[in-house]
Amino acid sequence: MSRTVLVPLAQGFEEIETLTIIDVLRRAGADVTTAAVNANGKQVTGAHNVTVLADALMDDCAGPFDLIALPGGMPGAANLAESARLVELLREQDENNRLTGAICAAPAVVLHEKGLLEGKKASAYPSFADRLAPGAHTGQPVTEDGTVITGSGPGTAMAFALALAERLMGEDAAKQLREAMLVD
Repeated sequence: MSRTVLVPLAQGFEEIETLTIIDVLRRAGADVTTAAVNANGKQVTGAHNVTVLADALMDDCAGPFDLIALPGGMPGAANLAESARLVELLREQDENNRLTGAICAAPAVVLHEKGLLEGKKASAYPSFADRLAPGAHTGQPVTEDGTVITGSGPGTAMAFALALAERLMGEDAAKQLREAMLVD
């Protein structure tokens, strides 16, 4: 059975993080759906003016998903946090102990602000670390705490995506990906 993943896209997303997550998880064999959270249709432009066409609109997405992976970037993460449908799906992930990933600004701006990081350790972009709960920021490139996996930023996108793939598809699949992509 294919593992399902939702990667929401909002205006101002961080391109390296977003495309790395999508690419690595699709290479791993996951069924990845990209969903635009903006009201302008499926076309979404990142923080550095790279435009992508999402597979779906967020309001049309129905779970459950094995993983919801949030890219960072600003104002992308703030725009994700404004999506009522996305927040609803994230709460369902949390309540049902399904995987959630967030990188860069998203751990602080989305997960923490929506109460989805309570009692958990997390990685985040350094300038957003103080927006997490006191003592929550690990300073590590990638942090796994229960069903939540977080990453610190663009330079750690590959490690973050591989951590997601390992949790989703298993250690052997992640090892094969690392070898095929010449990582490590």
